[in-house]
Amino acid sequence: MWSFVTFNIYLFYGLVFFAIGCVVVFRNFKYSQLAISPTLWALALFGFAHAFHEWSELYVILFGRDISDNYQDLVQWLRLAKLFLSFVFLMVFSWLLYRFDNSLFSRLGRLSVGILSVLYLICITSFSFASFSVLDTFEEISVLTRFLLGFGAATLAGIGIARYGLYLRQQQHCYGQYFVITGVALIVYGVLAGLVPTQWHACVPVFRTLAATLILISLYKALKVFDIEKERSTEAKLKRAIEADKYQAIGQLAMGVAHEINNPLASSSLALDILQRKLPQAHQAELTEYISRSRVGINRAADIAKELLAYARPSTDKHTLFDWSKVINGALSLLSHKINQYQIKVICEPNSTMLGQAVKLEELVINLVHNAMDASLPNGNIEISVYKQQGSTVLQVSDQGDGMDANELMRATELFYSSKPIGKGTGLGLAICEQIANSHGGKLVLRSEQGKGCQAQVFFRKRVTHDTNFDCRR
Repeated sequence: MWSFVTFNIYLFYGLVFFAIGCVVVFRNFKYSQLAISPTLWALALFGFAHAFHEWSELYVILFGRDISDNYQDLVQWLRLAKLFLSFVFLMVFSWLLYRFDNSLFSRLGRLSVGILSVLYLICITSFSFASFSVLDTFEEISVLTRFLLGFGAATLAGIGIARYGLYLRQQQHCYGQYFVITGVALIVYGVLAGLVPTQWHACVPVFRTLAATLILISLYKALKVFDIEKERSTEAKLKRAIEADKYQAIGQLAMGVAHEINNPLASSSLALDILQRKLPQAHQAELTEYISRSRVGINRAADIAKELLAYARPSTDKHTLFDWSKVINGALSLLSHKINQYQIKVICEPNSTMLGQAVKLEELVINLVHNAMDASLPNGNIEISVYKQQGSTVLQVSDQGDGMDANELMRATELFYSSKPIGKGTGLGLAICEQIANSHGGKLVLRSEQGKGCQAQVFFRKRVTHDTNFDCRR
């Protein structure tokens, strides 16, 4: 009966470690974002080697008496070699765990692994002249291997994995707690396998098996939850790609529609002009208001078509050296029929030039200033500034209008979204601004609070050159 119980305990004991190796081996870490993934091969080898060791121990326990005395020394050597090999893989795993960074904790971890390895080699060397045919000598080396390599490596590996799990929890990853449990279970197993001898009690192999089972379950859960999060991330990326394709198709459709409606709009506008000239003098005053309303609608449709074309048409212009003062002055000249109602202030660092598409950046300024004017009351203050900040050139347009709430701010650059009254905004202005900023290696940042106005900043991180021939003051 005792042989049957022992057989099942060691069979399951080895099977658990074999499963630990399989849990790692049958995971695809090719595109893994886990920093620990490059180290898990050593843990898998430890699992397979230790499973082989425990199954071999089962054979020795059950059939050791049947082995000839001539092979007893060889059997002891093989038992020691398998034990040593499995714990060496665990020691390698511990070393790799402390190579993630160069923090004090990691340096101490690597130092501890090195000290344990050197100490083990020194101790083993002291046995080199002993007679290894003596069973007691093998037992002493086995105890030494379990203590320095088994307990030491398992403890260091457990601390390393637990620390990594705590880091993941700080990053709001739910699978971090399972890595913490894996680390604690490894430490417990190190104590049972390295400090508690098998002969101490018949339940020692059972406790070791339970600790190993906890390692298996927690490691499986950690990697499984990681797979689930990775699948969710992949699904989100796929969804964004589908939406990007949808918007691309919408852009192409809009560009085609804009092309098609331009001619009818121009023809309708011309027809209105001819109609107004041919109206009898007596009826002109009565019908002029209706003609003006029709012309406003036609002009608005033409503006929408132009903005759609600007958004959808790919840019082929080359980047050239330009001066920000000329770009801003050009944009304000195009808006001269509107800016007279507002207090426009330009603050620009002198002698700033940049490589880019001046026409596109002029359009960027026009859109930002136009938005600021729409948000401001008559005689409202609008400030345009260009300055350098931490190696970046920053274009900033600020107003003192009503501002946007958090929801409006989050959706501000969304295509066709507008917080303006119906008929006043197309929802394309800021989307075009973001597109222009991205094409120049820049980033559009919006800051706003309700009642406190809005601040639009575009950070250009490309190299800025300086030329004393330009004057950026206005």
